[in-house]
Amino acid sequence: MNNDEIEQSRMEVLESKLITLALTVALAVSLADNIFHFIKNQDWTIPLIFLTMLVFLRWLDVTRRRVVSIASGAPLRTYDSSSAFYGEALHAISRSSKSVYAVFSHDTAPGQQTEESRRYYTGTIRWARKMPGKRSLHRVIRLPNSSPDIQQWVDEQIDLAAKVENYHVKILRYPPGMELEGENFAVIDSSVVFLGFAVDDRGEMRGFSVRDAGVASAFEHHFRELWRLANANPQPPAPEPRRPAEV
Repeated sequence: MNNDEIEQSRMEVLESKLITLALTVALAVSLADNIFHFIKNQDWTIPLIFLTMLVFLRWLDVTRRRVVSIASGAPLRTYDSSSAFYGEALHAISRSSKSVYAVFSHDTAPGQQTEESRRYYTGTIRWARKMPGKRSLHRVIRLPNSSPDIQQWVDEQIDLAAKVENYHVKILRYPPGMELEGENFAVIDSSVVFLGFAVDDRGEMRGFSVRDAGVASAFEHHFRELWRLANANPQPPAPEPRRPAEV
């Protein structure tokens, strides 16, 4: 969730509390006056009645928006920058306790993309190192058939998977001539999905997250199919021998 959405949510909570407080005070004053008749001048009561009605209508509007939000389905959050997308995803992973199923779909390494991307992938490995045997990070790295710009990072991930008990990696190479899909996603604790797409050559991301077990289950099935198709010990394709020039 970006800063504007967080601030809006806080303001709605504060507004609801202030409205409830105003209605409670108005009710208490009205009851006390009816019992003790301590208010001698009643000229101000008409404006108070209209003010109370206005506050009550506002309370109904806030309640309606909350009911519509709950009834509309799975909580959905959108992210319009790499900072928001990767920051919220890493925060969700750091709070998770069980599993992360992630798909990487880029033709450049995180270090060649954005600073947020680099922090995210470093942070996921840091999460995987903790509590050996108690949690797991599975990652499918999808690559074009030939990907020299990213091969060093891929080799580093394979080496890390051999050393970190909780980290598992497979590589899925696309056939020659087939464009690499830009879909990147992570399923966290079988409950929340982050789905992002690169929008430029640097890997700047846009995307959204959905907190819903049914959606997470669908993405986990998709991940398992990608995992089945991927290679356990991937090697980059050998360069084709040059043909002798025709004379």
